[in-house]
Amino acid sequence: MIVEDDTLVGMGLLRQLQKLGHTVVGQAANAAEARQMFRSREPQLVLVDIRLGEDDGIELADYLLKQRRCPMIIISAFAEKDLIERATEAGVFGYLVKPVDDKTLAAQIEVALGRFKEAESLRAETTKLAQDLKTRKVMERAKGILMKRANLTEEEAHRVCRSRARKGGWGWRICVRDY
Repeated sequence: MIVEDDTLVGMGLLRQLQKLGHTVVGQAANAAEARQMFRSREPQLVLVDIRLGEDDGIELADYLLKQRRCPMIIISAFAEKDLIERATEAGVFGYLVKPVDDKTLAAQIEVALGRFKEAESLRAETTKLAQDLKTRKVMERAKGILMKRANLTEEEAHRVCRSRARKGGWGWRICVRDY
């Protein structure tokens, strides 16, 4: 998806993307159009200009990334450090300064897609680790309750919890229900 308020620049980006083998699902000229198009067409990559008339492309990128994560690349005529820092804080995966040639665009897209894949893999791993830690804490609590109520060793309490979990439901209440 392209978010560019200058129709000619947008058409140029469209041709470049098509030449590189990409399918463009839409071109938005402002933030409102971009938000609607992002929801309805679910693009796999978004190219966003910084200045979109009255709208700020970096704020738009930040908003869109909070709605659904996908690689976003800022394409702007401006290269000021504060804009690059804001784009980085928003979570975009690339920043190009106009005019953009085909090779530069192709390289940035590949890098952005790769970085996005890595980031999502890390995000999934972090989520899994957090869930595993939560589960471990619950099981440790259940073992403690069993050890106290049934005067079991830690190993025996662990065995009871594992056995109960395998039999159909799990959670510490299931482990300690009969004790």
